[in-house]
Amino acid sequence: MIDRIPPQNLEAEQGVLGSMLLERDAIARVVEMVHPEDFYREAHRLIYEATIQLFERGEPVDLITITDRLHDLGQLERVGGPSYLTDLLNAVPTAANVEYYARIVVQKSMLRSLIRAGTEIASLGYEGDQDVEVLVDRAEKLVFTIARRRMAEEFVPIRDILKETFDSIDRRYKEKGIVTGIPMGFTDLDAKTAGLQPADLIIVAARPGMGKCLKHDVEIVDPVTGEPRTIEALVREGEARLLGLDERQRLVPVAPSAFVDDGRRPVFRVRTALGRQVEITLSHPFLASGGWKPLHALHVGDAIAVPRRLPVEGRVDLPEAQVRLLAFLVSEGRGSNPPREVREEPVEAYRTHMAAQGTGRRPPSVAGGAPAGGDLPATVFTLRRERLALFLNRLLAFDGGLFFDEEGGPYVTCTTGSDRRARQIQHLLLRFGIAARVYPVEAGASAVHEVLIEGPADVRAFVEEIGMLGWESRIAEAKAALAHAPPAPAVDICWDRIEAIEPLGEHQVYDLTVPGLHNFVAADVLVHNTTFCLNVASHVAAYRNIPVAIFSLETNSVQLVQRMLCAEAEVDNNRLRTGFLADSDWPKLARAMGRLSEAPVYVDDSANVSVIEMRAKARKLKAETGLGLVIIDYLQLIHSYKRNENRTQEISEIARSLKSLAKELDIPIIAISQLSRAVELSNDKRPLLSHLRESGELEQVADLVLFIYREDYYKPDTENANRTEINIAKHRNGPTGKVELFFNKEFNRFRNLSGREVEAG
Repeated sequence: MIDRIPPQNLEAEQGVLGSMLLERDAIARVVEMVHPEDFYREAHRLIYEATIQLFERGEPVDLITITDRLHDLGQLERVGGPSYLTDLLNAVPTAANVEYYARIVVQKSMLRSLIRAGTEIASLGYEGDQDVEVLVDRAEKLVFTIARRRMAEEFVPIRDILKETFDSIDRRYKEKGIVTGIPMGFTDLDAKTAGLQPADLIIVAARPGMGKCLKHDVEIVDPVTGEPRTIEALVREGEARLLGLDERQRLVPVAPSAFVDDGRRPVFRVRTALGRQVEITLSHPFLASGGWKPLHALHVGDAIAVPRRLPVEGRVDLPEAQVRLLAFLVSEGRGSNPPREVREEPVEAYRTHMAAQGTGRRPPSVAGGAPAGGDLPATVFTLRRERLALFLNRLLAFDGGLFFDEEGGPYVTCTTGSDRRARQIQHLLLRFGIAARVYPVEAGASAVHEVLIEGPADVRAFVEEIGMLGWESRIAEAKAALAHAPPAPAVDICWDRIEAIEPLGEHQVYDLTVPGLHNFVAADVLVHNTTFCLNVASHVAAYRNIPVAIFSLETNSVQLVQRMLCAEAEVDNNRLRTGFLADSDWPKLARAMGRLSEAPVYVDDSANVSVIEMRAKARKLKAETGLGLVIIDYLQLIHSYKRNENRTQEISEIARSLKSLAKELDIPIIAISQLSRAVELSNDKRPLLSHLRESGELEQVADLVLFIYREDYYKPDTENANRTEINIAKHRNGPTGKVELFFNKEFNRFRNLSGREVEAG
């Protein structure tokens, strides 16, 4: 590298020092701008330090006192003696330009720092044995410290800290009780915490969604493979693919972000008019006509949304003859007077299959068919669409038929001795957009179950894509009768009526957290899955004009802002989601949009973001907007750049990194955390610090830990409905205790229970 003189301006340095010797007021104008290390020449740095020491003591600052101070420090000769100090005094005629000189000194200092940082960054590039994300973070920090005009932190003498501490104490004494940090908008909570303090890490924790669970053996279909798996198996494996309902009312593939074991809880079976059924807890919501409602708010006769079609298609491509033979082997022979082609089908399929195999032995995959009335083989659910249509064609030919009612309307039936098999067939038909009904039928001493396809659009879809062997003449007749019938509606859901809600006692239950959509399809029924912190964000940004950054790892930005808008406008969230808005809602939404549009809130909904990425984005926002608060939803979803198999250690490292970021930016950071299911095993269900999921060092690193507890979640009939307890479980710099807030479920909004509203501004 070419040896060059670092950027510097000795004349500007002399101008700063001369102005300070000339006028005491000049010192006050530059002391916050210029640091001792900004001076290129060491003599100038020593003179500046001596001048600042006299200024801070309140002593006179002139040629005589500076000379005496440097002499006492043994530095007078090092700076050039009394004659050089006299030269500095004579170098400037007036102190009016001291700030101009100071800016030049600082700019040259920053250029020298940039050169040093560039050299360090270049050397980092050769450290190939370290993780590249760590190296990039270190390089970014070097540049960021320059942008903030702060050099690398060193030990600070306590005398330099005491003055700032005393000023803070004096200010609090004069204010007496006024919140010293950033107010959250809740009077009693702010009084106990004094607001959100700079450099603090705040943990806010609650059970995920305050609990919504499915019985352990409820099946969920994989939209990619078509394979149905129990929720227990998915939780055990920690990986799954599901179907969820998006904002356009379309079923789309989703992946859960959390797998929750909720222990044993009371379970209820919900049966619908179409014969769908799912076994869940009372708090689990369904999509009803007025929006998502928990089961305990629904009754027999209420309509809920269920899939009208399932966008699921398997990938397995068995030989045609093998599929035909498999259908025969698992059939129960309950068809009514099957045609000759149906009776001859098994023999023909077997001969074709054996010829293809070149052996007289029956292949194991075919021999493994289910016994009559048992479950359908797992392979059936993974067949690609054409092969699945062939399987259903033959199965219904063996066990069903196509008939016409008194008015000439065609309908299709399939009879089985198993309720579970009937619902499996019903599920497979949904993949073709055919909504069949399942119901029990008395047949002598035992009951059988019938799968009925009767809607014109559904029968038309069946005869056009599936059909039935041997029933070709009736198929043709049905097509003629349905020639003018409309096709199946191009929608993914339909309304189904609840026919029964039956208690099943206590069972092991699980739940899945689905980012963004917060719902998924289980047993062919739609079921649903950070409100406090969003309320805080709205207050801080909209009413205090403090920039807030939200890292939303679970919910996409549109849905998150919709929840904020709902709370701000005080419009029912269910009506907002489903579009059933009243005329009176629109003015409230317009006013809320006006307030929020002016609020300095910045949302990042990137998935799998790491602390390093958060740090980079927060630094940039701090430099651009003066960022005052960061909210992370939620901590357990933060991606770790380290390859560590121990998730508890990863979370501990993430927590320490967040605390470091809070100190670096000098702002509070709120991290939302989940609680472990251990809280469900306690007597009063109130969370403790030990209940923090993957806690590790969470409770050690955090400055403030808040737990959210709602009694009406555990006791729906409690007289304390809508009351929420905020438990200050840890407060490093203040008292702990409990504060009660009012929670409006419809608006997703917390309020002061005492009725005292926090003044804006």
